Amino acid sequence: MGRLPVLRTVAGAAFAAAAVASAGPGLAKPPAPPLAAAPPSLPPAALQIDETERAFAQVVAQQGIAQGFRQFAAPDAVMFLPDPAPAQQGLAGARWAGELLWRAQYIAVAPSGDLAFSAGPSLLRGGGGRPSGGFYLAVWRRQPDGGWKFVLDHAVDMPPAVWSALARPLMVMNAEPPAGGPSNEGMREADGALNAALPKGAEAAFAERLDDQAILARAERPVAQGRRKALALVADSPAILEASTLGGSRSADAGFGYTYGRARWSGPAGPQIGYYVRVWRATPQGWRLLADHLAER
Repeated sequence: MGRLPVLRTVAGAAFAAAAVASAGPGLAKPPAPPLAAAPPSLPPAALQIDETERAFAQVVAQQGIAQGFRQFAAPDAVMFLPDPAPAQQGLAGARWAGELLWRAQYIAVAPSGDLAFSAGPSLLRGGGGRPSGGFYLAVWRRQPDGGWKFVLDHAVDMPPAVWSALARPLMVMNAEPPAGGPSNEGMREADGALNAALPKGAEAAFAERLDDQAILARAERPVAQGRRKALALVADSPAILEASTLGGSRSADAGFGYTYGRARWSGPAGPQIGYYVRVWRATPQGWRLLADHLAER
């Protein structure tokens, strides 16, 4: 689903059914952990996203996973259940057991201040199952009241050790447009061009599109940050057979945005199907990727 590693990925009906069954009546909520102080000297907009993430985690700890997601999901939010679906519809009546932890590791905010993304490790433990890890990506949109709600939440499955392996200071990524003015290329056009190029050679396709600060996440592999490491992860990942855009949106200044879509790639037992989420920024050379997540359905 999203930051439940199977949600941030409760990614399917089978998990949801098992979680409901294990919850039982009168599920005691875990005590709310104290909120750690926000990192010093964050830019104001990035600080708002970090504080929103911390408030989100506090509500989940106090009131339960499903209630926290309902409260912080925008009316038009999309989650992967396991297919892209309206979040509020999927969350209605949902109950998920266990303790869900996460923290923002990366944040980028559009210069216009109305769209942002955060990403980082997550850990689901308790609820009758083994601990499971994930690496989530959430896209946030500023609401009319000035607050933030997520419009998309997605995750890639990871070993539980990702929770401690990624214990690093929060990184604020640069979303400001480089000097020189934007190109005439549209974001959806860029997403489609990348999808068309992937079957011909993923490494070359991503080399043309990756921002120097980009992060890439693939299931059960270390998250890669920076162009060199990201390209190495692409080279070590299964070949993409086809991909297609399903949706997305841009910031008010049209220089920052996200896309999501369906992908099919080669696997050990045959082709696998899943979904990608990408975060983009505009440059004079065209749209460049700040983040690319790919997870199995």
